[in-house]
Amino acid sequence: MKCWALVVLAACGGPPAATTRPTTSITDPGAPRSPVHPERPPIDPIAALTPVAGGEVSWLAPGQARLELGGTPIENPGGGKPIEVVIIDQHASRVRVAVPLEHARFSLWTDRNRLFAVVRKDQRMSRGPGGDGGRGDAHASLRAGARVKRLAHKGTWTQIRYHGALEIEGWVPDAMLGESGPQHEYRGRFPSGRRTLMVTPGAVIRDEPRWAADEIAVMANGYFLDTQRELEDGWTEVSYEDSDLSVRGFVSKRLPPGQVHRPNADPAAQPVPITPNTKVASGTCLYSRVKGDKIGYIVGDRAVDLADAEIGWFTLTTDSPWGPIAFAARGATRTDLHACAPAGTVPAPIAP
Repeated sequence: MKCWALVVLAACGGPPAATTRPTTSITDPGAPRSPVHPERPPIDPIAALTPVAGGEVSWLAPGQARLELGGTPIENPGGGKPIEVVIIDQHASRVRVAVPLEHARFSLWTDRNRLFAVVRKDQRMSRGPGGDGGRGDAHASLRAGARVKRLAHKGTWTQIRYHGALEIEGWVPDAMLGESGPQHEYRGRFPSGRRTLMVTPGAVIRDEPRWAADEIAVMANGYFLDTQRELEDGWTEVSYEDSDLSVRGFVSKRLPPGQVHRPNADPAAQPVPITPNTKVASGTCLYSRVKGDKIGYIVGDRAVDLADAEIGWFTLTTDSPWGPIAFAARGATRTDLHACAPAGTVPAPIAP
């Protein structure tokens, strides 16, 4: 898969039980801190969209965004799936990201706290800030490249939550988290050859075979665990591995399910696709607004909604993870729109 050029690197309900959440006060919110950079020249937002192999990428949770600083916010509902982006600029608590879609490439501004953190190295989770990683072989570990959400910060430690086949929550050193990382392809459960144990979402894995033991993980979207050994009173020692995490602990089917923090994926809140009325040529330039800056281009000949604006300008609306986004397009006529895609970066146009 192609990655994207980084022209300017921006810093870039169950029974009562002990939990991993701290009782100490949190001195900082969970949002990442804005890195400090020396003065630097302005970026070229079109060149920043050029594909390159081997570049680092970031992941963004859909939410309010703007095509330019101070511009009209994009309020369309987004889905719950992380969006692959590249950080190309920053301003205070905002980041500018390049968005690579199949049909268009463009940049926009959004809040930095919408970025997922990326685990830099394999890391065992701790129950609190300071490094307590569990008892004996019981553990929850994240692998390099896993995407997590920051929840809180204390000293040099950050509380995070991972949501996948399993959900795990705990603390890791700040140095283990970044805003970007190499392309990371998720691969599902790794079979171990051991007998499998089928559980339902909400099954809680604990660090000891007793109901009041600390919670290590909760089954979120999976059903199968590997059996290590059967124990008394309905407990089973289990393990689980995939490309994002490794977990070992104890589960009981006799206990009520735990809480899972599922992403908001209400079907009623999903974006409604546009109703296109014309096709525009590959490479057609996308502007932030009428008489605004160039911020992207169309990839391949694409069906869009095109409407007249001022003389020589049009409103071009296309689909996105945020829902329909209205850009501006410039040209003498609907069939003669300006192009700005760098040579060789998009298919040759066929549409007039």
